[in-house]
Amino acid sequence: MHDVVIANGTVVDGTGAAPVAADVLVDDGRITALVPPGTAAGQRLLVDATGCVVSPGFIDPHTHFDAQLWWDGAATPSAFHGVTSVVIGNCGFGVAPVPDGGEEYVLRSLEAVEEIPYESTLAGVPFGWSSWPEYFQALGALDLGVNVAGYVPHSLLRKAAMASGPPENLVEREVAALTEALAAGAVGLSSSRGRNHLDADGNPMPSRLADEAELARLAAAVGERVWQINVEAKGAGDAEGAARLTSEVERYVAMTAPGGRLSWTPFVVQPGDDTAWRLILEHNHRVNERATVAPQVSVQPMVGGIIFTGPSTAGMIEGWARAWAGFAGLNRTAKAARLADEAFRAELRAAPADTGRMMSPRYDRWTVSVSTTRPEVAGMPLEQLADLDGVHPVDAMLDLALADDLATRVSVPFVNVDEDPVAALVADPTTLVGLGDAGAHVNSITNFTYPTDLLARMVHRTRRLPLEAAVRELTSRPAAILGLTDRGRLAPGLAADVCVVDLDRLAVGALEVRADLPAGATRLVQRATGYRAVLVNGAVVVRDDELTGARPGVLLRA
Repeated sequence: MHDVVIANGTVVDGTGAAPVAADVLVDDGRITALVPPGTAAGQRLLVDATGCVVSPGFIDPHTHFDAQLWWDGAATPSAFHGVTSVVIGNCGFGVAPVPDGGEEYVLRSLEAVEEIPYESTLAGVPFGWSSWPEYFQALGALDLGVNVAGYVPHSLLRKAAMASGPPENLVEREVAALTEALAAGAVGLSSSRGRNHLDADGNPMPSRLADEAELARLAAAVGERVWQINVEAKGAGDAEGAARLTSEVERYVAMTAPGGRLSWTPFVVQPGDDTAWRLILEHNHRVNERATVAPQVSVQPMVGGIIFTGPSTAGMIEGWARAWAGFAGLNRTAKAARLADEAFRAELRAAPADTGRMMSPRYDRWTVSVSTTRPEVAGMPLEQLADLDGVHPVDAMLDLALADDLATRVSVPFVNVDEDPVAALVADPTTLVGLGDAGAHVNSITNFTYPTDLLARMVHRTRRLPLEAAVRELTSRPAAILGLTDRGRLAPGLAADVCVVDLDRLAVGALEVRADLPAGATRLVQRATGYRAVLVNGAVVVRDDELTGARPGVLLRA
């Protein structure tokens, strides 16, 4: 009598091996055996996988669930997309360690860099810890629906060390705290040099203030584990930019300890670029001859959101900055007046559309994501909406915003919009698929849907990637980089994290705006169809696309 039998499915085991017909047997939360279909006798629970792919559970290496898990241990919406293990603490940000009296700084920084509403984290994060090990232990006491691994965030590590002693011993205190966290099971260290990473006061996040010697000391302390860094020279779009980026990466490779692993972010493709990404990828192939370097890539376009009720990417659009200045701080009446003003509209219309520039207006690619008065236009490009209404795309967008009482949201993809190079990066054996940012940018980004999109679009619909290769990128590849030795494959003795996926039904669901964060704040949610079952440690957490309420998740300690 087995605890679970997943019967009559097509098993894709995560290694890249060809699919095989098999039943998967599970006992005590672990895989007991893979046997020919129909040979398993007796079970407490049968999962009928007829017509489905049976794969390891997906591992998301780049999330910001550090705060959300305190009020949502199921880790939605990622749980709806086959994710069974998440990694928190990316890019040097999180909620631990906490500087003495620094709770306000921690939460305000999360709002500034990761767009997680302060009112939600203030209401939802209990604190009660100071060190990273204390935080991780407290996290393990929660009812978790997914497994959780974590980086030690450099910015908070540095901030806490600065508050606890004289500056001349800063690095020693950082190394000691990092070593303690690694002993408690942290998978490694995360950091950032990204120029866009500013705290709530507009100052660089603390990791950006570290010199190269400090960073090298911390990378050495990581040893044979992994460290992740958000690079300064990101977004290269030409040969010169690629040279700057690869030179920066070379410095980090030199810091990485023998046997250690480096994962830098983000590796993206500028619109129209056919040079920079190739040079960067060729460089990555060369450095992997002497080290393990896994730049993180995105399956999908990376997007910003134009919203009218608060801060948005609108002021970053080329030619829009002057007109949009101060808009977020206006009251509702003043905002409506500005949106209706002809001079304001004329300045936005005059901005040139340059297909080769990241933040240039591209109305053929910008889409309406939410409209309360015209829900039928959700998903429609602004150019198409403008043709429908007989006006310029700027006027179509602003008219809609006024009709919606400013509730309109517009999705603005700015990199990874060209499918061919993106597919090449996803398929490359030296990259790491991720950058979903689940738990962050809650009102602008839905890249947490990437596992579903990869399988439904790149594998099943467009055939850009073989099924077994895509599954490997979602499972054993991140497990290997992160050092999660009992996850990412379907093999006897390993943890029974399993997805049962109906590829014919697999799809990303409609975009929803939900006011379900603490204190009533909103977020964007997209669910999925096609997940017949998702198991975490042998327990079914999703059945027929719905959460079961089971919470079998555990902490994953390196």
